[in-house]
Amino acid sequence: MNKTIFITGGTSGIGKSLIHKFAKNNYSIFFTYFNNLSEAKSISEYLIKLNIDHNYVKMDFSRIKSINNAFKKFSKQFKKLNVFINNASPAIKRKNFLKLKNSDISENIKGLLTGNIVSLKNALETILKKKNQNQSIIINISSYSAISGGKNIHFYAASKSAMNTLTIALSRDPFQRKVKIVSVVPRHIDTLTFRKNNNIKNSSDLILFQKRKKIRSIRTPDEFANFIYNKIIKKSNILNKTIVYYDSFK
Repeated sequence: MNKTIFITGGTSGIGKSLIHKFAKNNYSIFFTYFNNLSEAKSISEYLIKLNIDHNYVKMDFSRIKSINNAFKKFSKQFKKLNVFINNASPAIKRKNFLKLKNSDISENIKGLLTGNIVSLKNALETILKKKNQNQSIIINISSYSAISGGKNIHFYAASKSAMNTLTIALSRDPFQRKVKIVSVVPRHIDTLTFRKNNNIKNSSDLILFQKRKKIRSIRTPDEFANFIYNKIIKKSNILNKTIVYYDSFK
């Protein structure tokens, strides 16, 4: 029986590249989308051509019921969960900290942190209920902002840092024999969100940004997906790190 992976935020950037990578390695795939239904359908058509057992569902990180429903749909179709990749994140909204309203704080915490925690808890419960024969793995896709902060993205940075800390805490729990939990911290990945946040409109802008920031390399989502599969998934049984830094920046 094929292994099964659940990927949140699968319709663009890193999530989409992960779907393609795991499909090529014959995984059954379940993924979520937020508002890009047309892209979800396009990915589904691609997976049908590859004869990959799959499904997808809309999931909103700011609504716990939406997260719970996604996992219920997964459990109805698939008998086990081998890999869960917590990749989705609400759009980053840059705003001066002192100009944030209390309602902004509540909304940010709900979508950026609470949603991620609920999703992670659901994944753990699903894996433990399924009683997989082999050790499963949960991967949180973190961010360099968890270390550096980042201009006017306080809650995004804080939530990523909190998920890293939660990953470390969970690594000491007894279920680690059945489930390995890892947080992967990338630095510069050339996604649409990355380009939007840094006002990069074309390849020339990207080169100038790299020179200005003195960045050694900006990786593609496909390169990052290859790293996840080859260095994290295939070697999870010998991986002794809980926080993994991509591209050796630390």
